Amino acid sequence: MLVFLRLLAGLIIVLGGVAALSWFYQDEVALSVINPNKSYEAYGPPLAPDYATAEDAWLARGVGEGPADVFFIHNNVYRGDGNWNAPYNRDTQLPFLRDVLIPLEAGPFAEQGRLWAPRYRQATLAARFSQKHPGFASRQTAYDDILAAFDLFLRERDADKPFIVAGYGDGALFAGQLWNDRIDPNPVLKNRLAVLYAIGLPLPERMFFEDVCQGYDEPRCMLGFAPVDARFEAYQERLRSRTLTLASDQRIYASTSDGTELCAPPPLPRNITALHISEDGPENIAFDLDAACESGLLIVEPPADAKLRPLRFYGKQWMAGRTNLFYEPLADDAEARVIGALRLLAKEANTVPPLMEAEEVGRSEINKVPE
Repeated sequence: MLVFLRLLAGLIIVLGGVAALSWFYQDEVALSVINPNKSYEAYGPPLAPDYATAEDAWLARGVGEGPADVFFIHNNVYRGDGNWNAPYNRDTQLPFLRDVLIPLEAGPFAEQGRLWAPRYRQATLAARFSQKHPGFASRQTAYDDILAAFDLFLRERDADKPFIVAGYGDGALFAGQLWNDRIDPNPVLKNRLAVLYAIGLPLPERMFFEDVCQGYDEPRCMLGFAPVDARFEAYQERLRSRTLTLASDQRIYASTSDGTELCAPPPLPRNITALHISEDGPENIAFDLDAACESGLLIVEPPADAKLRPLRFYGKQWMAGRTNLFYEPLADDAEARVIGALRLLAKEANTVPPLMEAEEVGRSEINKVPE
């Protein structure tokens, strides 16, 4: 009996040590569980969605009404199941995407007009922190879908209206890529942009600093910020040094360790109202926001109400949650920039082009009719 008790005590000590190590290295444990551990060359990604014909390729397609059109890229909810990318129409994700993320994340912008929200082949969350080719390639697979959906959005939207682009999580990076690939190089399209939002993952400051919105109602600009709970110090370090972000070559990603991250949120009042969506439904919760930019991240002191605090164990801090602390300031900011865009477009439409200086012109022997 004494031997048995000693063995039992030893087993308890060993298990306690394993549990302690698992707790201390919980982020690494979470990553090891969701990492596919296979090369991308030996992997066949799921079929790409056909956005023109497949109804299940959209969470919303031209839904709503208002003075603007909105293209929304939802947060990543794919933890991974041994693959680098999820099928775009994975059934297990749909209820959370439809019932939580659309009202929670797209809601502040959907108030301004019709909403387009594509589903896409999300990369596993492990790709967010991978510095190897599979992490790059799985992100690019997801972005290929977003680019195809955005091009269709441009064909279907009202070309006379302003438009908003907004992305959360991985969608923040994809929104930044859309800025560089489609919006910034096209003056006609950029003139219709009310604002672009990149929320949840850091973008390189050197790439977007000159494009950041300045005035409260200034259009044709972007805002980007990555909010992190002040308690999550390990996650802050991971975001600043071991997370994929955009590189100077837009078809390649780079580590955040290569430079300083952008922290450009909209105006943030002290007293605001957050939106929380539980199993019982949506709830507006007033709270005092204490947040400030620190080394490229928006560090947020945990709110007093426990409902508004993000989960923090075994990678849950990386996942999309059920609370949008910034719902109210984002909604106010989007409205102001749409109004600013409409005002600027109306002013430009009524502006008479200045007369060119008179030039002395000689007589031409033959007046050709332009073809």
